[in-house]
Amino acid sequence: MDPAQAFYSAAGERLVPTELTRGPWDPRHQHGGPPAALLARAFEALAPPAEWHVARFTIEFLRPVPIDRPLQLHAAPTRSGQQVLTLEGLMSTDEHPLARAHALCIRQRPLLLPPEVLPPDRPADPERFPAFCFPFFRAAVGYHTAVEVRLESGLIGEGPAVAWLRPRYPLVLGEPTSALQRVLIAADAINGVGFALDLDRFTFVNADLTVYLHRMPEGPWVRLAASPNPQTNGVGLVEAELGDHRGPIGRALEAQVLRAREPQQSR
Repeated sequence: MDPAQAFYSAAGERLVPTELTRGPWDPRHQHGGPPAALLARAFEALAPPAEWHVARFTIEFLRPVPIDRPLQLHAAPTRSGQQVLTLEGLMSTDEHPLARAHALCIRQRPLLLPPEVLPPDRPADPERFPAFCFPFFRAAVGYHTAVEVRLESGLIGEGPAVAWLRPRYPLVLGEPTSALQRVLIAADAINGVGFALDLDRFTFVNADLTVYLHRMPEGPWVRLAASPNPQTNGVGLVEAELGDHRGPIGRALEAQVLRAREPQQSR
């Protein structure tokens, strides 16, 4: 299969990764966004978006997600209420569990609210901002080539920054990509948008991702206004406001494992 068609292809009940899922830390491992979106896809099969709104999604990465193995996904309800539904999902290969996810879904009901209590719109056109490509990917093909990025403000690598992302390809070959899946493909990139450490001296792999959404994005673009919080105990936190062309849609948080790189010895 041509790897430039989608992040994954379906092979029965398994999902086969392509090179477009490759992350920045190791060419054998996936970026966190596409696996998170795959687990969201499994949740949407149990909680149809027309009826349920995913207000919170959390994924914990148990080990690196490989590119060269098909993935298995299992999802099931953990609470089935009239107004609130909670779901749990597991991503694995034949050998190992790779990631665990949880979702809190709220049943949607039309509700007339006073206009003054609604969040104000902040209209923006992402395509008026300059195009950008994440500079820290070493492979020719990967997540960085699978998403289009526009830089609104700040400097990537020097602290808080604001960037817009949209996937260039579907999550799964032959399927439409849902709004929630688009959010999660993008949201894991807050680690790369908001970092403030020298990549030659440090690594800052995120161990999880939690997204809260009060509404789903309209259109393909997701805005990430990301800020880092590195600490001397080797723990970091990166947080971001998420938005679309109308304004805010929610928040994202990631816990980071901060480590110094081993000095490279000259030969």
